[in-house]
Amino acid sequence: MKKYFVLIILLVVSGCSNPKTTIEDYSSSSISGYVTALQEGKFLVVSESPKSKDGHNNEIFDAIWFSSEESEEVEIGDYLHVWSGASFLSYPGQATATKFVIEEQERQRTNLTKKEVIQKAIIELDKLTEEHYFSPILTKIQYEKQKDSWNISFENINLNKPHLTIHIKDSK
Repeated sequence: MKKYFVLIILLVVSGCSNPKTTIEDYSSSSISGYVTALQEGKFLVVSESPKSKDGHNNEIFDAIWFSSEESEEVEIGDYLHVWSGASFLSYPGQATATKFVIEEQERQRTNLTKKEVIQKAIIELDKLTEEHYFSPILTKIQYEKQKDSWNISFENINLNKPHLTIHIKDSK
């Protein structure tokens, strides 16, 4: 009888556990941020907040190009938590993703999600510059309620492109 009771307790406890990764588990990730570019088998993740400042007081954001066999699951604008081994010290860095988790984004009293805003901004960025921005470093994404629009700012370190701010109306 005791054996059955212990077995039932174990089944109940294991059945109640959540197999999904929780926010607490994300602290061990190499980087968390938005996907701003895709290439065959690779995606660029840029941290949501700056990691440091340079000698001119400019904010520096973590940015890493990841290669992964599962990269076809990733879309521009996704918010990812990525784990990796060693990375090349270039900027943006380069590494192989050993694991990544796509975090679901919810609308926050806006018509568009941040993912949709970033997707529209990348399209607009390519139109404005008349070329593909190779490594767009997302430095700001902010909703302005009074104007019912989003401000999205980018830098592109690789091509020494100017800092650009794009305005996206909050409509589908």
